[in-house]
This record gives sequence, C-alpha cells and structure tokens, in this order.
Amino acid sequence: MSSKKSNGVVPGEEAMPINEDDTEYKKLYELPTMRYSNIVILIVTVDTIVSIALWVTGGNTKYFVDNITDFHLTESVFDLALVAASKMIFYVTVLAFLETFSFRQIDKPYDFALIQKIKVLHVTLIVFSLLVFGFTVTKGGFVLYKFINDSSYTKMHAEYNALVISAVCFSLIEFIASVFSFGAMRTLKVIRITRRFNDQGVEIDKEGKTILKKVSLQRLFLLAKPEWGFIAGGTIALVGSSGSQMAAPLFFGKVVDAAQTDMEQENCVTDWPLTHSFTECSNQQDCGTDWPLFYQIGNAATLSPLLHYNPLQGECLGWVNISMLVRYIFQLVGSLGFMFYLNAALTGVLLAVVPFVSISAVRYGKFVQKMQKKFQDKLGDAGTVAEETLSSVRTVRSFSGEAKTVNNYGKEINESGFQGLIGLLAQGAIALCLWYGGKLVYDEAHGKHTGLTPGVLTSFLLYTLQVAMAFALMSSLYGDFMSALGASTRIFGLLERTPGIQNENGMVPAQLTGRVQFKNVCFTYPSRPESEVLKSICFTVEPGEMVALVGPSGGGKSTIVNMIERFYDPSEGTIYLDDYDLKELDPQWFRKKISMVSQEPTLFACSIKENIAFGVNADISEVEAAAKQANAHEFIQTFEKGYDTLVGERGVRLSGGQKQRIAIARALIMNPKLLLLDEATSALDAESEHLVQEAIDRAMKSRTVIVIAHRLSTVRNASKVIVIDKGSIAENGTHDELIAKGGVYKKLVLRQLTAGNRSEPINDTNEDSS
Repeated sequence: MSSKKSNGVVPGEEAMPINEDDTEYKKLYELPTMRYSNIVILIVTVDTIVSIALWVTGGNTKYFVDNITDFHLTESVFDLALVAASKMIFYVTVLAFLETFSFRQIDKPYDFALIQKIKVLHVTLIVFSLLVFGFTVTKGGFVLYKFINDSSYTKMHAEYNALVISAVCFSLIEFIASVFSFGAMRTLKVIRITRRFNDQGVEIDKEGKTILKKVSLQRLFLLAKPEWGFIAGGTIALVGSSGSQMAAPLFFGKVVDAAQTDMEQENCVTDWPLTHSFTECSNQQDCGTDWPLFYQIGNAATLSPLLHYNPLQGECLGWVNISMLVRYIFQLVGSLGFMFYLNAALTGVLLAVVPFVSISAVRYGKFVQKMQKKFQDKLGDAGTVAEETLSSVRTVRSFSGEAKTVNNYGKEINESGFQGLIGLLAQGAIALCLWYGGKLVYDEAHGKHTGLTPGVLTSFLLYTLQVAMAFALMSSLYGDFMSALGASTRIFGLLERTPGIQNENGMVPAQLTGRVQFKNVCFTYPSRPESEVLKSICFTVEPGEMVALVGPSGGGKSTIVNMIERFYDPSEGTIYLDDYDLKELDPQWFRKKISMVSQEPTLFACSIKENIAFGVNADISEVEAAAKQANAHEFIQTFEKGYDTLVGERGVRLSGGQKQRIAIARALIMNPKLLLLDEATSALDAESEHLVQEAIDRAMKSRTVIVIAHRLSTVRNASKVIVIDKGSIAENGTHDELIAKGGVYKKLVLRQLTAGNRSEPINDTNEDSS
C-alpha cells in the first residue's frame, strides 16, 4: 500500500497486518506537525526573512552595490544576509534527512549503516551551527568595538545595526537547538502517530470507524484541472473588465471639476445633474453587484446539496468563486491605489474599518467550515426523508404528517446575520468617508488648502463604493470556500474508497452453461461482522435444473442469490460458475449471462419498451416477444401509447402484477444462461401465474433456474429443493424425498396445508432481505 502523506508528516514503514482488539488492519506511522524539526525550520525561516528585510531596507541600490563590491567586515552586512539565506537551505536539507533516517531506525534498530548516517548528520548540524554562531559573534564584536571607539563611525545604518544584533541572537538560538537534536530524534518513537487502514485502504480509528480526511482548497480546485484553459480565459476577461471599471470614477471626477470651474452662476443647474448622475452611477454599482451577491448567497445556501449530490457542480461553483475572487482582489487593489493617489488621508479613514471586516470574515469562515461537516451529515438524513416522503406521499397524507415533514426543512438560515454585519461595516465606511470628505471640501472652499475638490471627492466616493462592495463580496466568497471544504469532505471520502469488488477486468470464457457450485461458503455482512449469515454452504446446481431455496425468514436465501450476482464475496469458501472461480471472472461479462427477477421489481421512470430492453439493445419485435412470453403484451396494448407508455417513478402508474410481468419480460429478453427468481409469480393472479409459469418452463431449456420459493406450487416443480435454516443447509432433495424425511421441509408444507389456502407461504413469514 502506498504511503499517504499530509502536511508536516513523514510516513513510516508499513507494518504487517496485525490483529488488535479483534480488529484486523494495516498500520503506518506519521509524525505530528508541531515537532522539533518543524520548529527549528520555522525559527530559521524567520531569521532569513528578518535578515534579508533589514538588509534591503537599510540602503539604496548604489549602497547595495558598494556593500558587495567594497566589502568590509565592520562596514558591510551583505555577508550576514548571505549566511541567513544559506542557513535556510542547509537546515531544511539536513533536518529532512536526519528525521527520515531517525524515523526509519525505529523499525531497524540494528542497521549500523543507518546509525552511522544519523551520527554524521548530527555532528554536521552542530558544527555548522557553531561556526555560524562564532562568525556572527565575531562580526558583532568588531562592529561594537568600532562603534564605541570611533565617534565618526556612521556608515552603519540603524537597520544594519539591527541586522547584526538579530544575526547574533538567532544564531545562538539555532546553536542551542542543534545541540538538542540528539534527544529530539530519540523521541520520534514516542510522538509518532499510528494510522490504521482496513483491507479496502480506508483509514479507521481504534474502534474501526472510518476517518474522513481533511480537504484543502487546493485539492478541491484540482477537480477542475481539465477546464483550466477556459477558467484562465474567463479570469483574464474578468480582470480586463475590472480594469476598465477602475478608470471610470477618476475621469468622472475630472468632469465634475471641469464643470465646476468658473461656473458658479450655474450651480443650481449643475447640482441637479451631478446628483442625478451620482445616484444613477450608484444604482448601476448596486445593480452590477447585487445580482452577483444574490448569486453567491444563493449558492452558499445550496452549496452542500450541489457538492453532496453532484460533485461536478460543486467543482464549477468553486472555480466560479475563484474567478470572481480574482476580479474582486484586482478591483480592491486598483481602487485603493487610485484612492491613495487622490487623497491619502481620506484613504486612511476608510481603511480604519478594514481590520474589523477581515476579522469577522475569517472567524465566520472557520465557523462555516466546522459547522458544514455537521450540516452535511444532517443533509444526508434530510435527503432520505425527502425521498421517502415523495415516494410515500399517500402514507404521509393518511397520517396527517405534512407539517412534521415540512418542519424538517426549516433549520438552515444562519448566514443572513453575518451578511448584515458586513453590509453595516461597509456602509459605515462610506458614511465616515462622506463626513470627513465633506469637511475637507468645506475647508478647501474657505481658504484652507486640503487638495480635495468636489470632483476628487466624487471620484473618491465612487472608489469607496467599489472597495466596500469588493470587501463584502470577498467576505461572502470566503464563507463559500469554507463551506465547500466542509461539504466536500464526504465526497473525497467516497472518492478515496477502494471498491472491494472491481467491476471490470477478469476472465471471459468462450461460453457459459450455467452450472453453479457453492463450496464451503461462509459469509458475514460488513455491517454485522459478529453475525454469520451463511455457514459452510455446499451445493451444486447442474445446467437445466430448477432448484428451489426454501426455509424460514432470515435464513440466508436472498444472500445466496446476491452472492451469485457477486454483490458480495464470501468470507470463506468459493463460488464456482462453470468450474471458474467467480472472483476470477469479469463481472460485466457474467452479469449479462444472468437475469434476476426480485419479489419487488424495480422499474425506471421511462417507457415500457425501455424498461423491458434495459439490459440489451433490442428492437420492438424482440420486446414484444419477451412481453408475450411473460403474459404482459395484452395489458400493454390496452394503454393508449402501448409500449411507449411512461410507467412513472418506480413504476407507480402500474399495478403490482403488471410491474412483475414487465420485470419478467426484462429478464427473459436477455436469454440468460442462469435465471434467478425470487418467487417471481407471487404477484400474479391464478391465470397469469399459469401462463407465466408455462413460459418459464419453456425458457428453462438450456439454462439453469434458481428460485427462492414461498409457495408449494413452485416447489413441486423443482428438480431439487434446498432447505436453508439459520444460515446452514438443513435438508436437500426432491419434494417427495423431503416429505418422506419428515424434517423442517415437511413442517413448512404442513403449515401451509393446515392454513388451507393456496396462497399461504410455506415460510414462517415472507422472506426479508436476508
């Protein structure tokens, strides 16, 4: 099994399957994120960033060149920046190898070559840290000496002095950390995390429950990889449209200033168009952003169903949000740039509310991601309720359960409060800018030079609207992204599951006669591993035989039929089809050779013709022939559209007997080598049952029939009767032989005869889904 890595995790060697607490699993080890190597790398990273930042901010370009070309130990700090960058590469490389080798040594404690490598890496780490510390202390000492003894020493900028002090402090911390590397690596065995995987490759906890993986935005967006070309084109178009939108407020303000110059006498005329234009522009802004906001809110409310029922729609939604996020970021940055250009002081007033908006958005996003997983689980239950309600609407009405059902869907609205908060903050920013901007315009008009004209204020307010809307929509998008992460957890959990039964690949024999053999077959359902459903089942069905499976309810009869279709594999033993192990055959191939008719047939919401020809490509003549053989042709002809009649969802427009006969026709049209019947004639009246039974008798030639029998009339016609009781074969023989034995089968028959009703089942109760 391949190792599955996560952030900050180093996988260990896979252990052999073991049995712990009666749960068989495979295990591998991982390390926690907060550990020695990651902490040291974080310290070195901060050291590198601080050193380079202080070096860059300490001088101009010419100074940088002189700092390198005319290097002097007490006057240049280029060496410290270079050492900091080199340390980053060294520590990341050495610690990665050191941790990997130390982790492997846990399972290979006597691998002396591995031990030697670990020792070399430890020594290398300590020596390098000591050399760096010595160099920084030496340089710091020279700089300090020069500074104390030479009053004219001013070549070192304040940033460079800070860089020297920073280098000495960080190198000391890193040297101390390297000394503790020996002890830290010995603790890996204690801090390592054990991960358990079942035989399907799905991660489980100590109790055997499935663990769902965390989902990152990167992993979610990779689903859209085939469409990246279209997404990139659309994003570029969005950025282009945002760019043209950026310039509009600036030019609009210039128009206002131009109209204002030397036209004081027309103020009354000018004020109205200006007010009207500004209002119209604001309305256009609202109209242009209100629908996207509505779209985002709408999708946030429907994001879980989209991702739960249609991952492709969820993928599309995620990338639509990404494209819009790029647009809003571009709009936000561009607007702020123009605003600083117009008036920096007024821009500062606006940005005062940004931290409150950002903090609210982040906290809300984390809350959404946490709650969305719980909501996703509840949504699955709600979907089940909806399906059951719609398919059983008559039952709901008969018990007056409408109100109770509707109430199950009234628990979802909790987002509007946050959106209102964002809107309040955005509008508050606009009001603050209006007040402060008006004050500056007033001061400008009364002789105080503020640089803010009515045109500049107009442009600024338009940019403020764009920034406010961009912030509000970006906050909504952030909530959507976090919601997508929570909702996609179950999807990726399903995608990561490895099917226990592969639905393709396998042997395809030249022909199939229909011989079936069960050899010491045992089976337990995965959901009930403690309960053994089948126990050492052994029987053989020869080609052309009709074998009846009878017995009390829950004995395992339906399970046997399901295993022949390979819906399940045996826990022990082997099932043979024509002397081939069923596991070695291609399921797609042999299922086309097998037809099954259940006691409760499933029809699809399409026409009768499409239902009958569901498993094959057949013309209307073949469909009619199969329908006649199943005694369905006559009632089909009574419909106005005949074979084109729509049966409705699950065949709701047909009676039980009509659905059963269509299901039989669907099985017979495939001309199967093996026919599986779960008392297929039980839903028919006496005349129809007689006709269908005759058709089945004719169809039995050159094929095998296995029937789960509930009625004595069916069992009497069987070549062999197998009595299944409590998961085992209690009796086996013909009808007459089993009656003569006087065992379980005879008791079932006598119970039916005592009831005095031909339709009374010979089982204790009708067969369930055993």
